[in-house]
Order: sequence, then structure tokens, then C-alpha cells
Amino acid sequence: MSDYDVNIKRVLEEGKKGNIKTEIWAEITNLDTSKTMTKRIWWKDDDGVFHDGTPGLPIHLRDAVDNAWIEKSRKW
Repeated sequence: MSDYDVNIKRVLEEGKKGNIKTEIWAEITNLDTSKTMTKRIWWKDDDGVFHDGTPGLPIHLRDAVDNAWIEKSRKW
């Protein structure tokens, strides 16, 4: 199995009706092939509800993203 480097970023921008749109993105790099993919992992709708954006990720990538998110959220 390959090892992955996951970089978590929070994106804030103005959405509908002046609401701030919040999205959490992950850059997932396969350390064996150096290929990087960018996935939106969480997003908040206009009602303030967060949604999971990664239901289709394979379990090994989902684990890597979840671990990176936990670590990053401790620093924010």
C-alpha cells in the first residue's frame, strides 16, 4: 500500500446573500507516484449545516484525510 501526504486547507469566501461560504479541501499526494488530487472534504451550506464531501473516497484515503483533518483542527 502507498503512503500519502495530506494537506488540509480551509477556504472562506462570500456566498449567497452575503453569507460566508466555508469549505475544507484536502490535497492528497501519493508519495510513491507524486500524483496529487484535490478533494473538497467538508462544506457548510447557507443554513450552517456541514456536509461530508468524501463518501466516494477509498477507505485508506478516507482514513488519511480524517487523520490529517483531526491534526489540522487542533492547530486552528
